[in-house]
Amino acid sequence: MGVFGSPSFGFDNSDLDFLSEIPWVEDVWFWDVNLKSIDGLYALQNLRCFGVHPKRPPIDFSHLVRLREAVIEPKTKDCGTGMLKELERLHIWHFRPKSNSFSSFDFPESLTELQINWAGLESLESLPALPCLQRLEIHRCRNLQRLGDLGKKYPCLEHLVVDACGRVPRSEGDRVIQNLPNLTHAYIQNVKLV
Repeated sequence: MGVFGSPSFGFDNSDLDFLSEIPWVEDVWFWDVNLKSIDGLYALQNLRCFGVHPKRPPIDFSHLVRLREAVIEPKTKDCGTGMLKELERLHIWHFRPKSNSFSSFDFPESLTELQINWAGLESLESLPALPCLQRLEIHRCRNLQRLGDLGKKYPCLEHLVVDACGRVPRSEGDRVIQNLPNLTHAYIQNVKLV
């Protein structure tokens, strides 16, 4: 069972406290909502899918240990994402750390799919090794120039998409795919390479 909310559908709560009354919910999605409190999320012990837009307080994801899918626009004080041992699919939006590095985000090793959208980084070199990762998609990261050594970090990678990242040269895509033996699909800068 899932719950979603948006002002365009009449949802105008400033908190998610009502979720504690329906603890069996497995799926939540809230967008364009200005939340003052997200404490009701912590009552959802079986939460599998998560998506809440960034007008919210920081979240301690370690309380949501059953998550399998998450769409996150990270906030500086969010924590606990590395403890999500069942998380398989993670989509990150608008990640622009001051350090210009992914080192401030704690990626769980269980990921099989990672999608990064509208991030402000120049390189993927700071992404950690994710031994189970099979699918990597990078969209609309206008500062991105270097993909790094994806073959070394993601030996199981089968699907790679780099789209609308205008500073990534075609030669970078050609270089990267040579070191990904399991790749069955590669689409880089409007060119299907595999």
